[in-house]
Amino acid sequence: MEQVVDFLNKGQRDPRLNEILYPYADNKKANDIVSRYEPNKSYANKGHLSVDGLYRYLMSDENSVVDPVKFDLSDDMTQPLSNYFINSSHNTYLTGHQFTGRASVEIYRQALLAGCRCVELDCWDGSNENEPIITHGYTMC
Repeated sequence: MEQVVDFLNKGQRDPRLNEILYPYADNKKANDIVSRYEPNKSYANKGHLSVDGLYRYLMSDENSVVDPVKFDLSDDMTQPLSNYFINSSHNTYLTGHQFTGRASVEIYRQALLAGCRCVELDCWDGSNENEPIITHGYTMC
């Protein structure tokens, strides 16, 4: 059971989440997951999660990146696009100042976790002609 709790807290949970709104998993939460997703009752009774049980949990709606409730559109989507707020990001990859800031992949992760759904990628030829790089062109970074 401790391995399931560790996996939920260290492998699945974003450490930046608010602990009150998104509490850490405990033995009760792990036991609930094992009892719901472990197909082998012998394993489930021992508090163990097989590969098949883990797969079932990882592929379940409970572990979905997007809350399934959000799949149902409940907003009026008949207006022109300019009438809606779209959470987007310009120069997403920059860690600081627009002209001197460094490019970082971590900033994309943070923006997407914060709800951004549109990011900018500035692709340039890298030092190896076969691989592009993401950077702010013609600046000091």
